[in-house]
Amino acid sequence: MRIPIHRDSDHELLGFVISVADRWRALTVFGGVLATFASRSEAHAHVVRRGLPALAAHWQYYDAGADQWHTCLIQEANERTVTIVFGYASEQGAPTKTLTDNDFARGDILTLE
Repeated sequence: MRIPIHRDSDHELLGFVISVADRWRALTVFGGVLATFASRSEAHAHVVRRGLPALAAHWQYYDAGADQWHTCLIQEANERTVTIVFGYASEQGAPTKTLTDNDFARGDILTLE
């Protein structure tokens, strides 16, 4: 079960933590993995520190249907969807794609690594 992490000052959702075996994962608002830690408190602190700033980073998107990796930026993200723009800059007219849990279930991957 994903445990939501909110900013104290305005209750904005920063991301989630989740227990996986004997480790804790820090996740973005859309469920992307930020990092894995030995403790829940370390994962929580990472989400508070890096959850929102990570959304401005360059990500790697794997399109399972096309068997291709693409560099992309996060254009918009929430708990249900994430919209990416392909390439290194978010320019008007650049191609985009909105991903849902169904895309990730079929094998698509969105990662910082």
